[in-house]
Amino acid sequence: MQRLISELEETFTNVTQGNYPLEWDENHITYSLMKAMRSMFQKRQVRYKGFTKTVEWFSYKNKGKSESIAGDISLIVNIQFSSGEKLRGVAFLEAKRDSSNDNFESMSVDQLERIHAKIPYSHLLLYLHKTQEWPLKFPDESTWRSNMWASPSNTAIQMLKQVSKSDNWRTLRVSLPFSMLITSRYFWGHDLDYREDSYRLALEGLDGIAAPQFLGVINVYYEGQTPDDTRVSDNWELI
Repeated sequence: MQRLISELEETFTNVTQGNYPLEWDENHITYSLMKAMRSMFQKRQVRYKGFTKTVEWFSYKNKGKSESIAGDISLIVNIQFSSGEKLRGVAFLEAKRDSSNDNFESMSVDQLERIHAKIPYSHLLLYLHKTQEWPLKFPDESTWRSNMWASPSNTAIQMLKQVSKSDNWRTLRVSLPFSMLITSRYFWGHDLDYREDSYRLALEGLDGIAAPQFLGVINVYYEGQTPDDTRVSDNWELI
């Protein structure tokens, strides 16, 4: 697990710094990120104390260019446990990149509230062009360095309502490392949306509402188990 976390953080640094400054926009960064995650998790063995799980990640880009009220990224997560239980949920993330002054120019409370109204379990994903260090807050006074951080949208909204637009970097105070969100939350079924409508939205859009620009399909399972065969719509193309 430690090796995986180190590789994730190295990848996040390479993705953000590799796109800065000439291609420093959310679509370019997210495209690079989704390609990197697909490469990293090709039936990747993730080792825990006493057991190992397999993770595979498929990345897609939406063929359309319409704006979504469900964020920039959707992740369908299919999880199997050794005792036979299964979880299938969806994560939604709205990505924002910082500017040269470390603030987030395109961050909007109105936009986040629209997303939260439709997707209450969504997260805000923050791309930083410089590595920043913040407290981990658990289990001790340790800090963590990363170029990608995430905060629940509802928490970020409450923070943003109390600060000026020039100080919206303070959402980092209520964020956790994206590597932690993926490995200790999403891979174990936490912070996912289990509503059927959300699953359908991630697959193909719902009631004329455009799906996010990027989709990841993640299978987490044990040796000897058959990974879920998720059939996405023709609106998606592999990247």
